[in-house]
Amino acid sequence: MISRGRKTKNEAQAVLDIGSSKVVCLIGQADPNMGVRILGSGFGVSSGLKSGAVVDIHAVEHGVRTAVEKAEREAGVAVQSVAVNVAVRSLRSEHLKVQTEFANGEVADRDLRRLVNSSLSEFAQPEQTILHAIPLSWSVDGERNIDEPRGMYGSSLGVDMHFVMAGVGPLRNLAHCIERCHLSINSVSASPYAAGLSVLTEDEKDLGVTLIDLGGGITSASVFRDNSLVHVETLAVGGVTLTKDIARGLMTPPEAAERIKMIYGSALHGADDDRESIPCPPMGAQDTLHHEPKSMLTGIIRSRIEEIFEILRDRMNQKGLDAYSGRRIVLTGGGAQLNGVRELAEYVFNKRARIGRPHGVLGLDESLSSPDFAVATGLLKYQFLKEKDVITGPPDLTGRRYMKKRYSGGSIGRSIQWLRENF
Repeated sequence: MISRGRKTKNEAQAVLDIGSSKVVCLIGQADPNMGVRILGSGFGVSSGLKSGAVVDIHAVEHGVRTAVEKAEREAGVAVQSVAVNVAVRSLRSEHLKVQTEFANGEVADRDLRRLVNSSLSEFAQPEQTILHAIPLSWSVDGERNIDEPRGMYGSSLGVDMHFVMAGVGPLRNLAHCIERCHLSINSVSASPYAAGLSVLTEDEKDLGVTLIDLGGGITSASVFRDNSLVHVETLAVGGVTLTKDIARGLMTPPEAAERIKMIYGSALHGADDDRESIPCPPMGAQDTLHHEPKSMLTGIIRSRIEEIFEILRDRMNQKGLDAYSGRRIVLTGGGAQLNGVRELAEYVFNKRARIGRPHGVLGLDESLSSPDFAVATGLLKYQFLKEKDVITGPPDLTGRRYMKKRYSGGSIGRSIQWLRENF
């Protein structure tokens, strides 16, 4: 049985990746050699999300139940609590620099705790939940980029914090769906963060990299630098949008458009595209099967994917992240499997690109090693591996946990635990 309480080193953990087209449940356990081992996996159809937000509670509940039950049977354990992903249009990054003065002397644990707690209470906003709070660097007496301030002497201590925020409303609805399955949430992670933990190498996270997760309802991006998550970005456009583009352009039902995308889809024009035709099932009973040139399909796909990349590029350039994010793009998610997407990313971003696949997890069969399982495997890694994240435990569904007037020992306890595990 998977416990509701705090995880132990050998305790099995369950995670849920709830997307716009599928629900994935993985059950894993810490492994002394590879970090994490998968014990069981399960999948369910998801049709109750739109742009990451719940639009049909019953559909989401059915997908979650199906995925969890399959994973339980394979792993031979009963699930009571899960870690879940968050990929909504309100997901965003904020940065805050906090500094405190203290009597000239040696920096101790209590000074770090006080500063981190101060940043949480100062930054908290109504109807927003802090998913991740990551100290990027410390400073002592103005000397910046210090990794380990404890033991140093000075009269002022500062920290640069990265907060990943999301609106409380979508998370409340997601939690409600999971509670209807008689499950509780023990932790949450932003999807682009989890995907990065799954597919990025240590060198990429250190030197600078941009990860783009081409999901069904949401396209999200994360930037890593100096082994820390430094930015997230989301766009409420994904594979579902592309399928609708194809359905409209080829005048065919969405189900047929999805199949056409998977079989014939490409983001790059081929030499024979004008001569090759694609059979398109009719929209209605009175229509007949018709054919369209493959060049039309390729044009639809390229136009949408290129637009997604250009919007992400321009947003990150406006925030000064271009040089900071290194010379590497890593693509993951179901959309990353389309032919020509990697080459198109290199063209738009003017950087080297590769397709990211999950690694560093034992028990990955061929199906789980594809790019569209990056978030699920990353969630499992997030459960066991130590990361620079102050926020642990169940999500804040009130949007007020870290408000100054409500700031209490629970938050301080989380900061203390984080400091113990990371310093």
